[in-house]
This record gives sequence, structure tokens and C-alpha cells, in this order.
Amino acid sequence: MDERAAGRALSALERYRDGPPKHPRSYPDLHEHVLALARAGLLVVVDEPVNKDTEMHPLVRWQYRGGIPEPERKAFLFTQPTDSKGRRFDISVLVAGLAANRDVYRLGFGKPLDEIGETWVKAIAEPITPRLVTRAPCQELVTTGADLDRDGVGLDGLPVPISTPGWDNAPYLSAGHFITKDPDTHPISRPAISSPRTPTPACRTSATIADSSRRRDGSG
Repeated sequence: MDERAAGRALSALERYRDGPPKHPRSYPDLHEHVLALARAGLLVVVDEPVNKDTEMHPLVRWQYRGGIPEPERKAFLFTQPTDSKGRRFDISVLVAGLAANRDVYRLGFGKPLDEIGETWVKAIAEPITPRLVTRAPCQELVTTGADLDRDGVGLDGLPVPISTPGWDNAPYLSAGHFITKDPDTHPISRPAISSPRTPTPACRTSATIADSSRRRDGSG
């Protein structure tokens, strides 16, 4: 990376320097994780327009298909995402930020690699009781009603990448999930953004969903 590009990358990370947490917590948030990746040399900052629908995931996927050794693979932060309609987004996109390689996973997990398995087993066996709150940081910005129909204000305002261009029928959310209580399989599905107002469960046809509902109600 030349000096000019390095300067742009550092400037792009400024938005992640939040200072002390505004809300008490015992874990790092995503902003702190992004900065930790950068400090460890595990982050590539792409501070130029990249199409989230056709270019973003294929670019990151090259490091897995192009013969790059596992320890040299990195997370990517795209600071100027665009889409195939020419829309520009003011939200950055982090790809492979949780498990691009073992060091990225270890850094996010906060434990040495040889302690991760044991930590998972203990966490599953002893879940933490959730703390209910009346106001949450994730609800500081709420959009409702007719405002959702304005261009770029609903779900279409989120720069969710298309994971496999040419094959996926929509952008899929990887962090959000539908957990449906099917009488037989209890499936978990990723939501697809099918319209500005509508997330749709993946890999489940309307007929399958209707059948699951009938069996749940005892009518089929």
C-alpha cells in the first residue's frame, strides 16, 4: 500500500474511534473490533466505490480461491459501497471480519485459540440470563409507516452484499435469522431482502411455510 492509500485508510477508520463506551458492557463492540483488526494488520480498508451486488464478495473470495495461505487472509472493510442501481451508501461494509483466518477469529473471540473450544462448551452449558432494557442503542434510529417507502429509507438503505452474484436471488442477511418452530425440523433461516419493507425466510417456499403452520396448529 503506498503512502497516499495508507493515509486514506487511516482517515476512513476515524469514524470508529468512539472513545469510552456510552453504555456499560464487558465486551468490545464492532467498532472496537474493526480498530483491533487494523492494529493487528488483519484488515484491508478499501476506500473507493465498490459494487456490493457484483464485486464485493467475489473480491474477498479471491483470497480463499487464489492460493493465499490461511495466516495471510484478512478482513475487508469497504467504506464506499454502491449497488447496481448507482446508489451510494453512507454505511461501511465489513466482510470476513469474524473469521477470515484463525487470528481474526481469536481476536474477536477474546481468547487464545486453544481455549476457544472449552469456552464455547461452557457458554452453551451456562447461558447468561438476558438483561431487559427499556431503551437500547440499536433503537436510537427508528423508521416507521410511510417513511419506509421512501427510496433508501427502508431495508434498501442497508448495503447488504449479494454473496454469490449470478446465483443468489437477493441480498441475504447473515447476522439476522428467522427461527421457526417447525414441529419436525425447527429450521433456522437467513432473511433475504426481497423488498424495502420485506425480509423473506430463505430456502422455504410459501407452501412449506403454510404446511408448517398447519401442522403447528394441528390442522394438517
